[in-house]
Amino acid sequence: MSTKDGQGAGRDDGEETEERSDPEGPGSLNNRGMSLTSAGRYDEAIVLFARALELDPGNAGLIYNRGEAWRRAGMLAEAEADLESALAIDGEEPDLLLALGLVAYEAEDYDLAEERYERALVLKAAFPQAWNDLGVVRFRRGNYAEARVAFEKAVELLPDYGDAWFNLRDTYEELGLKREHEKAAARVRELGAEDPQ
Repeated sequence: MSTKDGQGAGRDDGEETEERSDPEGPGSLNNRGMSLTSAGRYDEAIVLFARALELDPGNAGLIYNRGEAWRRAGMLAEAEADLESALAIDGEEPDLLLALGLVAYEAEDYDLAEERYERALVLKAAFPQAWNDLGVVRFRRGNYAEARVAFEKAVELLPDYGDAWFNLRDTYEELGLKREHEKAAARVRELGAEDPQ
């Protein structure tokens, strides 16, 4: 079973008007860096985020986006350092805690990942991505009953959330819930959320 987790979307640094007037300003560099991150060109994105941070050193959005590029590049220590820096600037934001949870999960520190997802959910209970990622950690630990609760909450909040339906389908299978498994499998097919592997 290959559970699906969140991917991080990047953050807007709020510099849209500057982008139009200065293509080398932090806003423009951020937008280009986000595009490069989405395209899988992480090293180039990290360079652009670093240049933007030279111009706007305390910008938590830029730091977050560089952290996301680091994470996607597999540089988890660098990702965690940037995300912790953004957290120190912005305080406990659910999206930052979700991103830090994903870094911990990818480092196979499931205790820390679970703690970070739970902290995000205290701040924002209606956060389907955090519920899904919490379910993934619980599934990996073999705690299928608690994983089920988390995945069901994710799809309750976001009924078209394909990754959570995919995970819920596999959780029902592990729990031996045949009828629920069949319903979830149908929903996965309907949403086109089959495992890409």
